[in-house]
Amino acid sequence: GKVKVNVIDDAVRRILKKKFEMGLFDNPFKFCDKAREKQQWNNEANLKASYEMAKKSIVLLKNEGYPKQNSLSLPVLPLNADLDSGNIQNLYSLMYHARDSRTLQIGLIGPLVKSVKEHLGFWSYDWDDDTARIPSLYDAVKRKTDKDASLKLLYAKGCEISDTSKSGFAQAADIANQSDIVILYVGEGRAMTGEAKSKSSIHLPGVQEELIKAVMATGKPIVVIIAAGRPLIFNWTADNVPAILYTWWLGTKGADAIADVLFGDYNPSGKLPISFPRTEGQIPVYYNHYNTGRPAANDSDVNYVSAYTDLPNSPKFPFGFGLSYTKFEYSEIKLDKSSIKTNEKLEATIVIKNIGGYDGEETVQLYIRDLVGSIVRPVKELKGFKKIFLKKGESKEVKFTISADDLKFYAQHPADNNKLQYIYEPGDFNLFIGGSSADVKEAGFKLIK
Repeated sequence: GKVKVNVIDDAVRRILKKKFEMGLFDNPFKFCDKAREKQQWNNEANLKASYEMAKKSIVLLKNEGYPKQNSLSLPVLPLNADLDSGNIQNLYSLMYHARDSRTLQIGLIGPLVKSVKEHLGFWSYDWDDDTARIPSLYDAVKRKTDKDASLKLLYAKGCEISDTSKSGFAQAADIANQSDIVILYVGEGRAMTGEAKSKSSIHLPGVQEELIKAVMATGKPIVVIIAAGRPLIFNWTADNVPAILYTWWLGTKGADAIADVLFGDYNPSGKLPISFPRTEGQIPVYYNHYNTGRPAANDSDVNYVSAYTDLPNSPKFPFGFGLSYTKFEYSEIKLDKSSIKTNEKLEATIVIKNIGGYDGEETVQLYIRDLVGSIVRPVKELKGFKKIFLKKGESKEVKFTISADDLKFYAQHPADNNKLQYIYEPGDFNLFIGGSSADVKEAGFKLIK
């Protein structure tokens, strides 16, 4: 008697309707088909889709010149060489062209290099043929380097994911010393994130960051790849390693996607869907936070304002952040009008130019801030984005259309405290367009009655 019968009937009716729509009353075993199961298992179209999603999810966090003190300082990534033109755009191509007849050696180090099941992440199935059907990063990189007899792979595990022992560091350093360039693959185990997997410390597990320090001490150029299901804290690595890729858990085709990004067959275009903290004490940290009565003007403004005295307010890596092998230049924003009525639309235009040496994709992001509201509003809110492809040297005009509906928010209903209403309020707004929540161009407009 706790639930009315008509409520139960309504719930059952919806379930039965869906079963009729699916044809289950005509054939209850419609989807239990061994031939169909065999056809779908490792289906090429599905694997291709998995690969496409994987490569687009990889985020390039850093790609600085190496060594910094060298006048010929070049980005470490991608690991490719333009052999036809001799065009030298990165450190690897410089090494390749300067090697004479010597073999170029690539060191693969880290607990995830030869891992297979870790690519699947949490809440995934194990199958008997996982090892055969899912490549490790070592397998994927080897397929790349096997095409060139002048390239050689070296390997050392270094440590386990949650290791407290540094016994493998000596071998890792030895492999690094023999290598011309080192790829370090570290991160979480697949069972470390997911349901009921909260942690008080989200630093790289075990001694993995110590392993990175030991390999960096060899003076060799290093690429660090981090796989995890959450934002991790790796401040020393972020500050000292020249090139960093964040790859999450990418699934069956993950290793192939990572290898294609490493070797420049795909220019990374992923953007962070979450802010990365500098330390656990900074959590919660997110881009669309509320302002305070004493907001800090910048990261160095710490006296009697809402700020930390021992670290910057800003995240280590902000929401929407993600680099490319090329560089994009944003023009100033042009608005077609300075104010709009509630039944009108505003058009914001910006020109993006690829000023780097590679073709690439960029996700252009639109944020809006309501400067004054009946209830407090966030410092900015993502309202739209567009992903564009630009050849090197190419420019493209990107337009966003904003209406009063884009400025709405939930507020308490004036006639009923138990209800919310979805409203917009006339006033001043800031509009931001850029490549991340922290790197934007700005313009202002008014919404009037």
